[in-house]
Amino acid sequence: MIQQLKHDIFYLFYNRKYRLLILLTILLTAGLSLYTAVNANAGEDILIQVFGSFRQMYWIICAYLIADLLSTDYHSQTIKNIIPKLSNRNHYYLSKIIVATLLGIVILLIHVVTSWLTIGSLAAGIELNYFNISYFLCGAILSLLFYSSMLAFVIAISRKETVTIGVALGLILLQALMEGLDPVVSAHFPTMYVSTLHDLVSANLLTGIISISCYLIFTFLLFIGTIKIFSKQDLFT
Repeated sequence: MIQQLKHDIFYLFYNRKYRLLILLTILLTAGLSLYTAVNANAGEDILIQVFGSFRQMYWIICAYLIADLLSTDYHSQTIKNIIPKLSNRNHYYLSKIIVATLLGIVILLIHVVTSWLTIGSLAAGIELNYFNISYFLCGAILSLLFYSSMLAFVIAISRKETVTIGVALGLILLQALMEGLDPVVSAHFPTMYVSTLHDLVSANLLTGIISISCYLIFTFLLFIGTIKIFSKQDLFT
């Protein structure tokens, strides 16, 4: 497990496209922060507005990064690395889901810090309010774990990078289109969960607990399903 984690982490560090996407996150955040700070009215929560503008782009970036990380060892429906032991196959996807989730959290924190520094330097003396950070991170972890597990399930079935990336981006766009239809339902979407979890729990504790439990249960079921499929596959045919 440790070796697989090291392999995936080193892959992130030495892959140029991940560094470029992190740079893109910084530039987008800085640009949105500048635009929002200039156009915001007095008393508005500027940081929250910036994240609201960045949220969809954040999920598009995460969807691509997660799908790419999960599919990095696949080529023409075969897997390039030898995984001889069944237990190692469990570790293989568990490692990728953990690393993908951590990467999503890092990108989120980069956005938060960049927006805070950018707006703080422009709006000295103005109180900068933000989401409840514990719920903010909890929502991010739950939604990223769920999304990573779901995409792991997709690639275990399809064994195709293009299908996985297509599903990842397609689901993000679908959620974006559906968000305005029913705010009560869309508050539970993975793309909304980062900013809505605190409100869900505050409005109705039982609803919040059920929502969190559903995320944990479905994440676990998707992971188990992925492992069941993956353990039966002949990876070299």
